[in-house]
Order: sequence, then C-alpha cells, then structure tokens
Amino acid sequence: MELIKINRQFGENTKHYIYRILKMNIMTLNIKPGTIISEADIREALNVSRTPIRESIVRLSEELLMNVYPQKGSFVSLIDLKIVEEAYFMRKILEKEILKLAVKNFSEEGIKELEKNLKFQNIISQVEEDHSELFFLDNEFHRIIYKEVQKEKVWNSIQSLSTHYDRVRFLDAVEKTNLVPTLEQHREIIDIIKNKELEKVEPMVDLHLSNFKNKIDYLIKKHPDYFKL
Repeated sequence: MELIKINRQFGENTKHYIYRILKMNIMTLNIKPGTIISEADIREALNVSRTPIRESIVRLSEELLMNVYPQKGSFVSLIDLKIVEEAYFMRKILEKEILKLAVKNFSEEGIKELEKNLKFQNIISQVEEDHSELFFLDNEFHRIIYKEVQKEKVWNSIQSLSTHYDRVRFLDAVEKTNLVPTLEQHREIIDIIKNKELEKVEPMVDLHLSNFKNKIDYLIKKHPDYFKL
C-alpha cells in the first residue's frame, strides 16, 4: 500500500495527521474500496505509533469510510449506493436553501472567488490529462458559496456525511463522464447569483447534483469491485 503523503499542518497532532492522510488516500481511491488496512504498513510509512493509527481508524469508521471486524481487520468500505442516495437527498435540500441565500446576499469578492475557481477548472480541463484536481476545485466552488452565506460549518458537516457520495463524484471526475455539463452549470450558478435569479435556483440544483446519477451504471460496470451491490 503506497500512501500519498501530505504536509503536516502547524500544530497538528499525530492522530489528526494520520486521519487526514488516510482519508485523502481513501477519498481519492488511491486506497481502493475493499482494501485491508495494515497498521504495520502505516506505522512503517509514517513512522508513527499504533495508538493514533487505531484512533484514526475509529474516526474513519464513524464516517463510514472503514469497516472494522474483530479478528479479521479493518477494511476500506465499499461504495454503498444507499448511502450515496441519502447524501444526495441531504445535499439537494440544503443546496437549494444555500443558493437562495446566495442570490439574496453575495459579495463582489465572493463572486470573484467563484470566477477564479471556475477559471482554474477550465484550465485544468483543457491542459491536464489527470482531472482528479477538478474534484477538489468543484468542492471548493461549493464551499465558497456556503462560506459567503455564513454556513461554512454546515458545509463541514456535509463533508463528513458525504463520504460515499464524494467517492462516486471523484470517480466521475477521473473518468471525465460529466466534465462539460459540470463546467457549464458552474458558470450558470455564478450567473444566477450575480443576476439574483431566484426562480432558477431549484431546477439548477436538481440538475447539477444529479449529473453523476446518469453515469452510475457505467461506473459500476467499469469498477464493479468498488461497489456494494
């Protein structure tokens, strides 16, 4: 198991650092669904003790990213479409209300942040073969909107409950199955906010969040071992 490593944040304790590394590797499918997690391999790769590894695994299991079986070991959870559907349901309701708030009150600086983010998305879509970075820019695009309407803690809560949903979205980004419509819809979301087009909020959210759903069968067919069927 080759871990992709990230820089340790200033003042970050070992438990949180291990958690962030493992979660990033799981969410980006570098550690594939169904993989057994070896504490010994993690200790060797990161030069850390056993206790913070186990504490990190417990936290990841609480976020439904790992399944821990006594006497068997800890496994990265398969993508469960029922959990994906629940996260989709939650986000669809919340995103509509967040975007309605954005239409009513959004700063010029916030608009500039969204424009800059979208510009990076377009550049990467044209020049990078690896489109995984688009997933992170997409998340950042939506986080900016939550932040602007002072609901960033809501966004953080959504992230912890959307682990299966976001792995499907990451796979969708890597496979480039919805690249063009996603970019076009981000442009439209910015225009809706700028022009205060409240009547367009609900249909846009319905359309935007359901992009991945028309590719589920394709993704399952291509990566059957990733999904709990």
